[in-house]
Formats: sequence, C-alpha cells, structure tokens
Amino acid sequence: MPHRDAALTLVAASPAPPGPEHALREVLDRLGPSVFAGLLDADGVLRYANHAALQAIGVTPEQVLGQRFDTTPWWQACELSQRRLQQALASAARGQASRFDVRLATRSGDTLAMDFSLLPLYGPDGRVAWLIPSACDVSDRERARRQLRLTRHAVEQANDALFQVGPDGAFRDANTAACRLLGLTREHLLRLRVSDIDTQVDETSWPQRWREMCERGSLRFETDVRHHDGHEIPVDVSVSLVTSDGETFAHVCVDDLRERRAAEQRIQQLLQFDELTGLPNRQRLFEHLGATLQTRAETAVLVLELDRFKRINDGLGPHIGDAVLREVAQRIAASVRNIDLVARRGGDEFVIVMPAPAGAATDLARALLGAVARPMTIAGHEIHLTCSVGIAEAPGDGDHAETLLRRANAALEQAKLQGRNHFSVYARAPHDDDPEQLALETALRQALRDEQLELHYQPQVDLVQGRIVGVEALLRWMHPTLGRIAPDRFIPIAEETGLIVPIGDWVLRRAIEQAAAWQRAGLPPLRMAVNLSARQLLQADLARRIEGLLAATGLDPRRFGVEVTESMMITNVDQAVQHLRALRALGVEVSLDDFGTGYSSLSYLRRLPVDVVKIDRSLVPDVTAPAEDVSITRAIITMAHQLQMKVLAEGVESEGQAALLAANQCDQMQGWWFSAAQPAAAVEAMLRDGRRIDPALLGRRSRERTLLLVDDEENIVAALRRLLRAEGWLLLSATSAEQALELMARHEVDVILSDQRMPGMTGVELLRRARQLYPETIRLVLSGYTELQSITDAINEGAIYKFLAKPWDDEQLRAHLREAFALKEMADQNRRLDREVQAANRELAELNRRLQTLLSAQREQNEREVGSREAAQELLDAVPVPVFGIDDEDLLVFANAPAQALFGLDGNQLGGPAAEQLPQTVRPALDGDAMLVTLAGRRWWAMSRPLSGIARGRLLVLLPQAGASK
Repeated sequence: MPHRDAALTLVAASPAPPGPEHALREVLDRLGPSVFAGLLDADGVLRYANHAALQAIGVTPEQVLGQRFDTTPWWQACELSQRRLQQALASAARGQASRFDVRLATRSGDTLAMDFSLLPLYGPDGRVAWLIPSACDVSDRERARRQLRLTRHAVEQANDALFQVGPDGAFRDANTAACRLLGLTREHLLRLRVSDIDTQVDETSWPQRWREMCERGSLRFETDVRHHDGHEIPVDVSVSLVTSDGETFAHVCVDDLRERRAAEQRIQQLLQFDELTGLPNRQRLFEHLGATLQTRAETAVLVLELDRFKRINDGLGPHIGDAVLREVAQRIAASVRNIDLVARRGGDEFVIVMPAPAGAATDLARALLGAVARPMTIAGHEIHLTCSVGIAEAPGDGDHAETLLRRANAALEQAKLQGRNHFSVYARAPHDDDPEQLALETALRQALRDEQLELHYQPQVDLVQGRIVGVEALLRWMHPTLGRIAPDRFIPIAEETGLIVPIGDWVLRRAIEQAAAWQRAGLPPLRMAVNLSARQLLQADLARRIEGLLAATGLDPRRFGVEVTESMMITNVDQAVQHLRALRALGVEVSLDDFGTGYSSLSYLRRLPVDVVKIDRSLVPDVTAPAEDVSITRAIITMAHQLQMKVLAEGVESEGQAALLAANQCDQMQGWWFSAAQPAAAVEAMLRDGRRIDPALLGRRSRERTLLLVDDEENIVAALRRLLRAEGWLLLSATSAEQALELMARHEVDVILSDQRMPGMTGVELLRRARQLYPETIRLVLSGYTELQSITDAINEGAIYKFLAKPWDDEQLRAHLREAFALKEMADQNRRLDREVQAANRELAELNRRLQTLLSAQREQNEREVGSREAAQELLDAVPVPVFGIDDEDLLVFANAPAQALFGLDGNQLGGPAAEQLPQTVRPALDGDAMLVTLAGRRWWAMSRPLSGIARGRLLVLLPQAGASK
C-alpha cells in the first residue's frame, strides 16, 4: 500500500543501526497475514521476508534468503508473473517503482491473486541500495471482479432484452438483446427514455408508472414497443425495483412475444382450420353454424362431395389428390359470397353455410356443379371431376347444427342415387329422429313378416305386333290401418335400413313363382322383369340364387329378366358386369332402366351386358313435343339398335306417344295408356283375352295410300278432295296445323299437301315438325304466296319435297302426288328391308350368343365327363380282379389293367367285337349266368351284370374261385 511503502522507505533511508533495522522487520512481520513484504539488495537477492510470506509457501528464512527473488518458490506457479517481476527488478535498479497484479504460489498448491509493489530505496551516495517488495492479497476482489464479468457476460448473452431504468425513465444500461430487439446501438439506446419506445407510456404518465412500481415492488404486463424502423413489437414486460447504496432503479426484462403469438395463431389455425386447404374445419363449422342458427335467420347448408374421388388417389397418388382438393376448395370459395362460410369437413367433403332465403341455395348448387366440373390440370394431368350436393334449409329442416347437417347428408345421398353430378334438396327423407318415419320402418318390418306385401305387374307391349310380351313386377304395400302406402315412401326406408335385401329376395322368389305358374297354365309366353336393388347387385351369389330359383320352379330362363339402373353399377362396375354376364349366360334378359338420366354414353353402354334399353319417361315425347325432344329419343333408339339391343319406352300415357314411338322404330312400351300395374289375376285375364294395341296405330293394317290435305280454307280442301277422289287414296283433311298433327298421330300418313299461310303455324313450320316426328312422310307445299326465302330454306334442309303454286293444274297436281306416293313406297320398302335385316341380325346375334353359351356348357360337361371317365378308369385299374366292359352293340370298350394282363390285351383290341376278343370259355357268361371257367391255369367265376343309365351294355367280372360267390 502506498502509505505503508512510503513509511518503509523513510525508515530504510535513515542510518540503519541494528536496532532500527530490527524494528523495521518487526513492523513488516506485523503487517497482517494477507500482506507479504521483504527486503532485497540492489542485485535482487532476497535478504529478508516477513512471517506472512514465509508461511504462505511453508519455508524457513534459511531456505530462501540469499536467493534471487525471481527464483524463489513464490514465483513458480505463474510464468507470466515471474517475467513481469524480472522486468520490475530491472526497472527498480534504475530507480523506477513498479506496481501490478501477480499470482503467487502457496504451499497448498493454490495461487493467490496479489497487488504487488516494488519500491527502490537509495543509499547515502544517492544510488539504489535496497529494494522493498510488498504484496497485498486481492483474491476476494478478483473473485468479485470475475463474478461481475460473468454476470455481465450472462446479461449480454441473455435472449431476453434487459434494461436498467432510472426514476426519470431514462435507460442506464441495456444488453445486446435489448439493442437487437429495438434495432438500436447501445449508445443510441442509452440516450432514450421509456416513453420513447413504449406505445402505452408517455412523459406525463411515466411518474404514475414509477410510483406504482415503488408501491408494489414489481410489475408484469404486456405492451408494444417501437422498433427503430417504425413497426411495433408485442412484448411481455417484467419489472423489479432494485435499491443499492441508497440508489433506486428498475431492472426490466422484456420478452419478445412475436414467436409466441405466431405459435398461438398456428395452434388456433390447426384447431379451427383445415391444414391442407386452409378452410375452416369441422369444429369451426359447428361453431359458426350454431351461432348463425341462433339468430333465427333463414340459413341453407350445402354438403358437397366429390364423385369417385378415390380413383384420383389410387390412380395418380395422394399428392395429386391433395392438389385437386386445394383446387376444388379455391373454386368453391370463389363461387360463394363473402358472408358465406366454406368448410372442409374431412376427406373430399365440403360444407357451405349460406345465410339466405329459401330457394337461393339451389342457384349456388348449380354454380358449384359447374365450377367443379371444369377440367383442371394438375402436375401435367388433365383431371375431370364432378360432385354431388345435398341441401337442407333452416328453420324448415331443423334449427340445430347436427340436425341440419344430417338432413343435408340425406339429401346428398339422394343426389348420388340419382346418378351423381346432381343436387338434391332435403324432402321427407327417413331419419331416426322422425317419429313418422320410425313408425313406418317398424311397420315395414312387420309387413315383411306378416305377408302384407304383394306384387302387381305392369304389361310391356310389343310395338310391332301390339301384343303383351312381358310384365314388370312392382312392389305394393297395403297396410291394415294406414291403407295403401306408396313405394316412394317405403322403398327409401328399406334401402337405408337394409330391409331392401330380404324384401328383394322375397320379390325375386314371388315373381319367379308367378311366372312359372303362368308358364304351367299354358298362357302366351311373356317375360317377367324384376328390378334389382344396388345391394342385391353386390351380392356374390346373386346369379347362383336366381339359377336355383329358376331350377326349383321349372321356369324357362328366357321367360325371366332383371332390370338395373346405371347408378347401381357405379360403385363396383366390374362386379356388376360379372353378375349380369352370368345371368345372360343362363338366358335371363338384362334391361338397363332409366336410360338417359345418368352417365349414359355410347362407350359406357357398349361395356354393359344389356339386352334392352329402357328409355326414361322424361324422354318419351308426344306429338306436341319440341322437335329436339323427338330427335333425342330417335337417337337413343338408333344407338341401341346399332348395338343389337332392343328399346322399351316406359311411362307412355297417351295414344300420341305410342304412335310416335312406333313410328320411330321403338320395340316395346309400357305405361298407363295401355295398362297400369295390375294384380296377377287381372294380367292373366288380359293374356287369355289376347288384349293388344290396335294394329292400325302401329301401321300393321293393309297398306292404303294416305294423303293429308291441310288448308285453313275449307273450300280449297273440298275442291282438292273432289279432284283426288278418283285416285283411290285415303284422304284426310285438316284446317289447322294442330288438327294435322293429331291426324298424323292416329294415322300413318304417306304424303302431306299443305297450304303455306295458315293461322298459328305456317305450312313450312308444320312440315318441319312433321319431318322431325315422321321423317318418312313426303311433304309438299301448295300455296299462292311464294315467300321465296322460307320456302327455299325449307327445301334446302329437306323439310319440303316440292313447292306447288296456286291456282294449280289438275293433271300436274295428280302427277306430282303420284310421284310422291311412288317415292314413299320405295322408301317404305327400303325401311322394311332394313328392319328385316336388323331383326335378322339381332336374331342371329341372339342365336350366336345362345350357341356360345351351349358350346361353353357342353365343353364344361365334356371336361367333367372326361374327368369322370379317367377317375373311373383309375378306380377300376386298382381293382385286383379282371373287369371288362361290353356296350349295347357287343363291342369290347373297356378292360382294366388285370384284365389286359390276363388276356394279353392292349388298347388296339378295344372297340372290336367282344366275341372275337374274349376267350370262347367266358362268352356264355355274357348271357348273365355265373359260371366257372379255367384261364391261365386258374379257376374263375365269370359273372356279368347289365348297365343302365348313361352307360349301356354289360360289365363282365372274373373272380378267383376261392373268393367267388353267387
């Protein structure tokens, strides 16, 4: 220490008698246990060391005195301290004092941190005579300093921003994290106050905040701080009040909440939003729908499901499927309003919640069908999808989220049953929570058990001969108290509950039994058609069960048919096709019902094993129908005929529809016009009475040339009738286009002669309609008005054969009409030949199909017989006695191995006369009497037995005498 070192210097500078030197040493020894001191000569040799220094290294004075100071044990622990001492000794020799920190060794092996001083003392001659070293233990100070450095380092390395704030709000200190948080340098930050960065504190409110901290001692709150760039950062702030040496400041820890907030948002996103599409998920959907329904406002819920989406995942991979779902989600979101909610409930199912009045949802459903149906390109794949939509509306269909969604799902199922790519609005769908439907389900189970169900049969009529050629079995239910229950009420319940399976089995059995009864009664042959349900079509043993029912009842398979719809087969087309092919192989007719309402296409139709295409009632036109409707029906008929299929139109309700279908070559029809579905007894009466369609309607009468005259002036019609009466034609007349169309529906018209200017519909328009409805007619215009453009257009498009002008020349008019009739007869002859060729082709195709079926069955039978014969041969070869087979023509056809060995036979002898191949001694046994014979030196019983059944002839057996018996 300076004051002590100075005192030593003064003492040493005085003349140093032994007494004072001894006193100096005593002083040095009493400096304390933490102060080391000694005396060196000018050369740095140790002449004296106090007790504290000696005790520190555990030596006696004799062990160290007389040594150079830098070689003593104190300096062995730290090479750096030793070098600094050597430099200090050199400086002290020149009269320079030194002071620095050193590390000195102790006897325990530790080192002590010491504040070391080396002072020169001058002699009387003014030169350095002595050097006084002294060292004070500063280990505690070093530890405190090190701890302070560690603390400071920890503060600097902390992730949280740390500040020291004074009572005036000024920042006194801040770590690196605090500077990084605010985007400031430390120097800049220390020039700021809290109000400069805290968005919730200004200079006027800071004193109140400080008083609050002083009262409570600590605070914790959330706020936003301003970054140097201007944006705000959410932070969590913890403040602790610190008092040290009478000074008070605040220690502030600031935690950046941006990552935490982002994580919370991510968690919220995962909890309420679908990760794949970003749409609200099931939980969010229920929350939003529940809140919407509480407002009592009219709300629609649409459930959308992609049709056959599984084929995308299976065929192209899940990554393509995910991309498709994202694209569909975007298309749905683009189709709705901002106030509507679009959610993904899972898989390929989406839900739209639409606050809107009743009926608005159907417009959205149509838009969604179109949006999803647009082609999409994903990773180079062009993908075509459709969807089905179910709609339920609140409050009419329910005022709870679960109920509304369940009923929208029921409507979705109805849309899928319609062939998919449709939407359906919930209407009286059966559900567990509907008491009426639940009661009806219970009653249906009882009806099946108590035989309340019955079958009615609707006749199917041939449109060439007009006779009944088949019936369709239709299910009816007469409840004891509720009366007749319509099929559209109980069939959906049966399908949903699974009752359709036992009901379908009952219908099959009862219909086949009834058809067999009519067959045994000798009634005219007809085919019984039964509708199969979708679940029946998926049963693995369907064809085998039908074959068993046909065999058990004795019904000719050609008198039975099944009807299926396109929508049934969509779930598993391959399995359905397999069942239908098996049924056709039996001779059962297969009809495709409701054609034109589903995925109808030529390629689809060609794939199906179908005999009859049934045109849906919605596509059956009338004489007043638009021309394009007739064209669609005609196109379906032509397409089916080209595929060697027959066409049956259902839902025929008028004579005009029947006549139009017959004119367009439709094969069969059924509908109320001929007969509604009737009990079995009523159908039997129709068959016995030979009820049929009037042949005149079908054009089966003897051909008579028929001319239709159309003119709104009756005197013109009368004049034409007088002119043409002698031609022997059947003359029909009408004074309007409407009357003309009705006459054409009832009569087969060959030639039409029409005026041009008529009220309501011009002659050209009438003949255009006639061309669409009855393209085989020959059409002429007789008019005094040329109207060149419309007449020319009609001629060019083929609606008009010729245009004749008024007034007419009688002979020329007759000649034109005779030419028209000749042209018509030639066309009729060509059509008859074409129909005969088509009919012959269909019959030939049917014969070929049956022949292939028979050949296949015969081939299988032959294979079975060959297998049986081989098995029998192997069995008889194993019999240890000779066995011969002789057919009914006395030819030797079989000899087992022991027989061939006994007589030395081989295969070449088989087929020859038995009398020549067998020994003379055994031939009498062929007559049936057992006898003893001697063969190859042994005695044998020879016996023969006649064969009956498929194998005819006799079996000859030789038994050794010891084992022979009669």
